[in-house]
Formats: sequence, C-alpha cells, structure tokens
Amino acid sequence: MLNMTSARDRMYNGGYGQQPFYAYHGNDPAQQGWTYTGHNSNSRVAFYENDAGVKLDYYYTTGTTKTSMDHPKRGSTQLFRRDLSEREYNAVLDNPRVHTGKGYYTKR
Repeated sequence: MLNMTSARDRMYNGGYGQQPFYAYHGNDPAQQGWTYTGHNSNSRVAFYENDAGVKLDYYYTTGTTKTSMDHPKRGSTQLFRRDLSEREYNAVLDNPRVHTGKGYYTKR
C-alpha cells in the first residue's frame, strides 16, 4: 500500500478523498524515481511525474499507463499502453519513450 502522507502538499486535489491503493504489478512507480502527485479514487488512477517533467497516469486496477510528454517531432503527446508484462511496465518506468508495440498516442 502506498504511503501518501509524505507528499500531501504536492498532491492532486490536496489529497482530499483519496483512498489507499495497491499497484497492479505490486511495484509503485515511486520506487523507480517517479514522484507521486496524488490520485483519483473514483477513476482508479494515480498521478506521477519524473524529473524530466514527463507525467504518468497509472490506472492501478488494469495496469494501463498514460505518459504525457513533449515529443521532438510531434509536440505535446499522450501515449497509452495496455496489457503490459511486468518487464514492459518496468521498461516504461525506466524510459517513458520506450516502444512496446502495445500503445497508441494522441496529440494535444
């Protein structure tokens, strides 16, 4: 279970109404250097950001990830990935630009 008290001042919605949750693969993105910024209990999504400014929405009941970043050629993009193996999931956390062959993107 994620300890939310340490980041309360940076949390989405100030942490209001957020219930504890368990990570889909059993490993929290914060363990790989991502900063937890809160979650929406109703939508079952947790929000993270890394030091490069990439944002990660992690749907913790399905394991779906959404990364939001600036692409060098496409501009601001969102990349969704589903049905990732644990290895692929960890690869996304290590490098949000990694190609898994299991995603689709949207341009904002």
